[in-house]
Formats: sequence, C-alpha cells, structure tokens
Amino acid sequence: MESFRALSATHAAVLAAIALLTLLAVRAARRRAAAPHARAGERLVGWAYLAAWVTTYLFLFFSSLHEPAKTLPLQLCHLTAAAAALLLITRWPMLRPIVYFWGLGLCTQALVTPALSEGPALYPFWFFWSTHGLIVGVACYDLALGYRPGWRDYGVACAAAAAYLAVVLPLDIAFGWNYGFVGPDKPEVRTLVDALGPWPQRLAVIVVLVAAVMALLVVPWKAPGIARRLRCSR
Repeated sequence: MESFRALSATHAAVLAAIALLTLLAVRAARRRAAAPHARAGERLVGWAYLAAWVTTYLFLFFSSLHEPAKTLPLQLCHLTAAAAALLLITRWPMLRPIVYFWGLGLCTQALVTPALSEGPALYPFWFFWSTHGLIVGVACYDLALGYRPGWRDYGVACAAAAAYLAVVLPLDIAFGWNYGFVGPDKPEVRTLVDALGPWPQRLAVIVVLVAAVMALLVVPWKAPGIARRLRCSR
C-alpha cells in the first residue's frame, strides 16, 4: 500500500497503535519511583529516534529527493520530536514545556489531519507516525513521571514559539515555503489551516489560537479540585 488517506482504516489503526503504546508507557511510568536521571530504556528510545531523525534529514538533504520547501527539519513537529527524544535522554527540565505544550497542544493536530500521502509500503509513512507517536507518548509519559506544568512553563513554551515564528516566518515569506503553516501556501492535503482564512490575515488567528490552546493545557493543573485528584492519583 503506497498511498495514505486520512480517516481511513489505516489511519484508525495507526491512532489505535499510538494510543495503546502511550497507555503502556504511562502505566510503566506510574509503577516506578521517580529517578533523577534517565533510565537505560529511556535513553535507548531517545537515541534510536535521534539516529533516525538525523539519518532521515541528512539523506533528504543530499539526495535527489531534496525539496527545500518540504524536506528541511523546520516544521514544529520536527523540532518537538527532537526535543522529546532529548528529554528521554537528558531529562533536561527546559525541554518539558516544549514537549508538553507544543506536543499535546499543537502537534496533535497532525494526528487528526495528517499532511501525509505515503502509505505503509513507504518509509515516510513510518517516520511520520513514529515522530508524532513519540511526541504524544513522551508528553504523556513525562506527566506520568510527575511533571506538572504551570504558568511559568506556559511562558517558556510561548517564548519558544515566538522565537520559532521569528525564524520560520521570514524564511516562508522569502522563499514561498510553509513551515509552521504560517507561510502564504497551504498544505497539499486539507488541514485546520484551510478554515483559518486567507494569508496573511490568518497569521493573527494562528497566533491567538496557539496561545489559547496552550493556555488551556495549564487549566487542569491549576483548577483546585482537578489538581487535587491528579496529585492523589500519583
């Protein structure tokens, strides 16, 4: 099968697999005591994904498949996945807000409306879904290990998002790209961007939506009743 279609049986099977693997990872995390350093299994998963990440983008850059508008690791999900892998390896606290807010707040959109046309017979299919599965899985795994995001973490994620926008928006405008979905072009498949109006007006909508969605991800940890039940469940 060399093609992929959203909302197909293949799409449903992949989402079910990601949900199952994430659940297993969360259950494993909740059964073990917190450790200050990454465990061997965590480092193994992190290094394995980073090796695939680097190999994939080096191959794309130096091969005939290189398309600057598509094959550079400049999408938000590309960077979030690398951050998730590094978090597994290093447990660096500054990566936690990126993985949580960008991962669960922004990258999950790609699970519902994936910008993907290649099917299971082709490598891009596996790299795309392993990337997004890792993002969601590590974000949930980190919560199960005890991470509790607050407004300071939200500020870190917003500042990092602003820095990302400051880098990719000029590149998108200068070269006609669409990294971060903030450029003048639209994805080849239908996504949420199609409902946000014409460019450049949709830029303001995207900025507001991103800030609002990430803010909502703080609410469960700050609402007294919910936060108390979450603490008791640990």
